[in-house]
Amino acid sequence: MGRYGKILIVKLGSIGDVVNTLPLVNVLRDGFPRAEIAWVIEPKSYPIVAGLRSVNRFIVHHRGGGWRAARSALGEIRGFKPELVIDLQRILRSSFFTRFSGGRVRLGFDRRRSKEFSWIFTNRKLPPAGREKHMVLQYLEFAEYLGLPLPETPRFELPVGEADRAAGRDLIPEEFAGSGFVACNIGAAKPANRWPVRRWAELIDLIHSRGEEAVVLTGGAEDRTRAREIAGRVADRKRLFEGAGRTSLKQLGGVFTLARAVVSGDSGPMHIASALGVRTIGIFGPADPARTGPFNHLDLVVRSEAECAPCGRRRCRRARCLEELAAEKVLARIFPEVGCG
Repeated sequence: MGRYGKILIVKLGSIGDVVNTLPLVNVLRDGFPRAEIAWVIEPKSYPIVAGLRSVNRFIVHHRGGGWRAARSALGEIRGFKPELVIDLQRILRSSFFTRFSGGRVRLGFDRRRSKEFSWIFTNRKLPPAGREKHMVLQYLEFAEYLGLPLPETPRFELPVGEADRAAGRDLIPEEFAGSGFVACNIGAAKPANRWPVRRWAELIDLIHSRGEEAVVLTGGAEDRTRAREIAGRVADRKRLFEGAGRTSLKQLGGVFTLARAVVSGDSGPMHIASALGVRTIGIFGPADPARTGPFNHLDLVVRSEAECAPCGRRRCRRARCLEELAAEKVLARIFPEVGCG
């Protein structure tokens, strides 16, 4: 498909989506070692990839800034003068940057996998394919289209360094280091993906009942109230630390690298943990783990058996799928020796 001196990736989106883009970015860097690679991204996701060696430049689009912010980002894009633009976001907002980028080759998903008519704004498209396989593999189809060899094992290389691990060590109580701890990431951007408070409390009590293991609750600042509610239901508060909202994204990754395992619903932190190679147990109800599960740990996913799951909904009043998912099933993934009960 030719050689490109300047490549622009348009992936604005969620933290998990951005993490799942990394294997493609690394293949592009290997395949085009002399190319300049730029990435259009939004502020919420940028911190987790800042410093990524495979990318020469990030163009941060401040979505809340309206037309002025969009025009500023577009000015940077056009100043970069990309030859190849890869639109991974497949929505109208990303299409704006793709269409007016000035790139002669604008590559996107096929029509069936696009949204909001975004397929109209690209002039090259992936061959039609199903939407069932994992997003990491769907993104890697772009590398295949460009004729680039794929590694046997996708590489994430998330830029979480020693300073981030040190921040994690400083945050966690010293006594937790000796006994080991399980990180429970209690938040999720989509409300329907949040395991109920009482189930988290049940799981923590089960973990504590095994012996000396402690539990660290993680999440964003918006999860602090939820963390307090969970802590209020736990029998042994001395072996529980509320860490929600106390770290940056990279520092959160640092905390995860110190944990025996990470338990999380479908969320950005779940993908961070799995990309770092930490044993990651994903709790899934409405979301489909075949598409958005923790890529390196799909065998550890705990799925709801409700007939309505996966439905893909953002909100659900009944939330039956996760309500019925027992803590014992999750415990068996954290500690396989306990069995399924």
